[in-house]
Amino acid sequence: MPQPGQILCYKDYKFDDHSKKEKLFVVLNDTDRNSVCLVLKTTSKSRRYEGVEKGCNPQKKVFFVPTGWEQCFTLDTYIQLPEITEIATETLLVGEISRKIYVSSSLSIECFRLLKNCLKQFKQDIAAQHWKLIFKS
Repeated sequence: MPQPGQILCYKDYKFDDHSKKEKLFVVLNDTDRNSVCLVLKTTSKSRRYEGVEKGCNPQKKVFFVPTGWEQCFTLDTYIQLPEITEIATETLLVGEISRKIYVSSSLSIECFRLLKNCLKQFKQDIAAQHWKLIFKS
């Protein structure tokens, strides 16, 4: 099962415009003991994020991972905050998407820690049940 900080690659992800291509997500919680996998979307499209700096950019609601900082991304990548998506763990194992999603890599421990600290700035935007799963001690 996916672990916090791992990058999920979803092949043939269906976008709002009905196009399909690969989409990367960052896992936020330990899925071994939970029925849900919480993820953040990523994008390499920089239009909305012009002028951001490496790491946390709360004013733009993004965590920026430039190429070369982390080995897990081949392009400058923007992790979109605080929009958390739920994927049922059962679906990851046996559902329709189980053959389309795989763990492609992981953020470093330090980068994931920085991402979580950045996410803490959006507590009011995160559902209480999601907060507990992400930040349990």
